[in-house]
Amino acid sequence: MGLLSDPSLPTQNKFVVSLAKHVRKLCYAIYLLGVVWFCCLALPEFNHSTYLSENALSPGLVYPEIRIDAHRLAVQLLEELQRERQDHRSTTPHAWIAAKFRELGLETHIHNYTLRYPFGGGKEFHGKNVYGILRAPRIGSTEGVVFSAPYRAPSSVHVDLAPSVPLLMAFADFARRKNYWAKDLIFLVTEQEQLGMQAWLEAYHEGDRSDDGLSANKYLWAGNLPARAGSLQAALNIEVQDLSDIEYVDVKIEGLNGKLPNLDMFNLVQRIMAKEGLTSGYKQAHKQQLLKKRRRQSSSNYELNLQRMVTMLLSQSSGVPTGNHGLFHRYRIDALTITASKRQQSHHKSNSNSAAALLKAIEGIARSLNNLLERFHQSFFFYVIINNDRYISIGDYMPALMAMVASIFIKAYLTWSSLASAGKPTPYGSVMIYLTASLMIGYLGNVLPLQPYFLELPLSAAPLTTCTVASLTIIGIVMPFVVILPPGGLELLHIALLLIYGCSLIVIGLLNFALGFFVGLVTVPLIIALNPIEQQKTNPLSFITFLLNPLIVIYGIVLVMTFYQFPELSIQNILLRAASASMDASAFALIDSVIYGNWLYFAVCTAFLPLWIVTWSLALSKRRLIFRHIDEDMEDLDEIDGLLEEDAADQNKLKTN
Repeated sequence: MGLLSDPSLPTQNKFVVSLAKHVRKLCYAIYLLGVVWFCCLALPEFNHSTYLSENALSPGLVYPEIRIDAHRLAVQLLEELQRERQDHRSTTPHAWIAAKFRELGLETHIHNYTLRYPFGGGKEFHGKNVYGILRAPRIGSTEGVVFSAPYRAPSSVHVDLAPSVPLLMAFADFARRKNYWAKDLIFLVTEQEQLGMQAWLEAYHEGDRSDDGLSANKYLWAGNLPARAGSLQAALNIEVQDLSDIEYVDVKIEGLNGKLPNLDMFNLVQRIMAKEGLTSGYKQAHKQQLLKKRRRQSSSNYELNLQRMVTMLLSQSSGVPTGNHGLFHRYRIDALTITASKRQQSHHKSNSNSAAALLKAIEGIARSLNNLLERFHQSFFFYVIINNDRYISIGDYMPALMAMVASIFIKAYLTWSSLASAGKPTPYGSVMIYLTASLMIGYLGNVLPLQPYFLELPLSAAPLTTCTVASLTIIGIVMPFVVILPPGGLELLHIALLLIYGCSLIVIGLLNFALGFFVGLVTVPLIIALNPIEQQKTNPLSFITFLLNPLIVIYGIVLVMTFYQFPELSIQNILLRAASASMDASAFALIDSVIYGNWLYFAVCTAFLPLWIVTWSLALSKRRLIFRHIDEDMEDLDEIDGLLEEDAADQNKLKTN
């Protein structure tokens, strides 16, 4: 704002005046430049080959020591676990897991935690994690590495991952027999998916708690850990669907709020998997579908690369982790998930050696992580995967977003120059009040659904959250019709929107590039087209702005996903199912915000909704200007009536005299 109000900058500069006349064309050109730059990143000339920056990771690439006996032990333990699961259809066999950890010689503990469900009216859910620690024989407990596996009960609707636990135990048995470990190895089995991992991490890093269990997270009582290892350096989450035949290994890297592990860790896993003869890669399941589609259609490498880029950014933009590994990133712990998928085609010959190869790969990853002298730092933390051996760094993809932001700031400066040269009044106070009211609406959307008096309403989480945000949105829709800014207010509000919107895109893009890029890609053309000064016969911007309301955008995204996932349903059923899913998505986003720290819901309410309200007000500028002209005409008529009354009174006085 200081740049725009600098008195040393001439407002009557001929170059500035000429640019102001073509401000839209200039801004659209810069916007398109950013889009073209992003599309060019899929070309080999604009991305790079992967490589290992940290030489200390090389020990895992040597000849593995684990033998087929470990695979036999995993199969034996899986048979025992399957018998145990018959008595635990909806629960976790904690006693059996803990007993096996103790038999393997691990320092075994059970971690208890409690979730106070925000919309449950005091309802609580209890869970337990089982973990074993293998203390480093060569050094004190100063550093540690986590190997985790989620446990899913037979009643779970998700894919069965029961073989993950026996495979983890088989590797723990192998690790116990070696004396070269320089870091503590933690073997963790979590319950209730990411909730158990979140509770364990909070308990590990926040130390002892008071008797009431309250901490920074008032809904999740993480409890206390009976024992800890050293400072966690890295983590590997293992998900295995079958021990008899593995078709491919999917490497999952997206974490909470779009964070990623160090690229060196991803490259390490890729090299070790390839060395053991396993088909692996980022979003390997999606790649298998693309390859099948490519056999039927003629798709170029460029199209496939662009699809992979967009797929990764879409996954990051939600801020939801793709596995339990994603919760480690908030504690500056590099982690990823390897998901071994079983072969679906029954006519293929099974390959029982694939599970043994996976054990060798896990050994190689563990030995490489064990050799680290410091945390991952030499490679990239911000990148986009093009292929298993190609990536894009932040220095290459960030200019695409910066070009969009630059178009917004250029328009802000040229608009301010035009306003200053015209000598129009600038009602700062009225505009500040209007902006504050818009921000307050967004703030209320963030805090109202969790207030005690709202939770007492006879509504479940989804209707309560949706109705609250929808009611505040209606208030924002009505605001332009109720509050009329004084002369010059719309122009100043327009400049404020451009500045706040540009800064918001920068901040969001730095925290989560994918979310900032997609928001800019959709909304920047509308922001450039806005001009409250112009008078047009038709005003389609108001309709477009209405469609870009956050609630409508969420419904549109869910509607498209529902249409592709359930094409057999009728249009009416698809619309109803999409509406129900949209309400659930709003509630889940709020719950993820208060439990895990996912800030997507906070960003939508606190930033996107207020900015939309201001944009809506500017899109209705024609209507508001008409109202203002009607008010001015009515004032003129009142003045004329007053003058006529004065003339009549004077004439009556003259007649009387």
